Amino acid sequence: MKGDWSFVGMGASGGALAAHGHLRGIRIAAWYDENPDIEAAVVAQGGLNYSGIFGEGLLPLPAMAQLPAELASAPTIVVSVTADQHERVAQRLAGVLTANHLVVLHCGYVGGGRIFERALEEAGCKERPTIVETINALHLCGKPNPGTVITRSHKQWLELTGATPADAEIAIRQLEQFWPELEIGTNALQSGLNNPNSLGHLPVMIGHLGLLSADHGNLTHGLLHFGEAYTDLIVNLAKSFEKERIEVIRRLGLVPLTVEEFDARAYPPGTRLDEVLRFGPKLQRRYITEDLPCDLVPFEELARLVACPTPLTTAMIDLAGAAFACDFRKTARTVDRLGIDWIRKNAPALKATKGQPS
Repeated sequence: MKGDWSFVGMGASGGALAAHGHLRGIRIAAWYDENPDIEAAVVAQGGLNYSGIFGEGLLPLPAMAQLPAELASAPTIVVSVTADQHERVAQRLAGVLTANHLVVLHCGYVGGGRIFERALEEAGCKERPTIVETINALHLCGKPNPGTVITRSHKQWLELTGATPADAEIAIRQLEQFWPELEIGTNALQSGLNNPNSLGHLPVMIGHLGLLSADHGNLTHGLLHFGEAYTDLIVNLAKSFEKERIEVIRRLGLVPLTVEEFDARAYPPGTRLDEVLRFGPKLQRRYITEDLPCDLVPFEELARLVACPTPLTTAMIDLAGAAFACDFRKTARTVDRLGIDWIRKNAPALKATKGQPS
């Protein structure tokens, strides 16, 4: 049935979307999350507790799926995990997906749909599903415990792009009744590069590396009060970082969307709760482990294709890599992984070039 959805990932963003979707009439046919504490909480409570901008209640959930085929019982499968897990999810679902399925990456980051599609092909998926991705998550939300999601804001606009233009058209027809905020964007590369997450996450993380392993009271609590970490110096860093990104996007022949423009579209008056229960941690490690390989590294490589210097981006990758003793470039969404042909198809400035740009 059109309103039957499965969810891979029942963390904060997946849980909020599932609860809001349930209120709008979807039926959750199946769900899965790797965190055993979430399954235990759902069993104990009979579902997922939710509160915030769109109401308060208990989202009833079936027993957690144990097999990929259970997730494939619904025509729409929402993948709401961190972007660095997209390939692994594709590998898990490759044996059960068909041409009748719609896969929604919530959200895609840079080239999420392309990465998911390639992973399916490499895993031997026999039929190609419709694959789309959102520019961002629908809600600003968090979890004070595994069985509860609190939602501070609800975006009124959210860009959707497909692995192909036809994918986006199919998805809109299937989703618009339950997800009216969606609007088809120009293409997946532009949408992914305009995701504002890294502009908010990385300057704060780099500026507060010394706090990540320590308890500093209120500073490490209040996930939904992220602005507290924005000191004047961090704001300066974020603004310079945004200027760097805007220049690269323009040189690729794409249209940049500033954070101010994104917020104006997504958050008109009345879409944010001013006072929400504080919970943490504020500085989440996924801001490093997701944003670097799925955003900053591909951005750095794309910039090289158009000979645009990215000193701040490169410095943040290097600093985070040194601090975490991890080479994030090794597992990233590189130009090679995304495919130069796919990039050229989506970046007007590169369409006329031949071979691998240097």
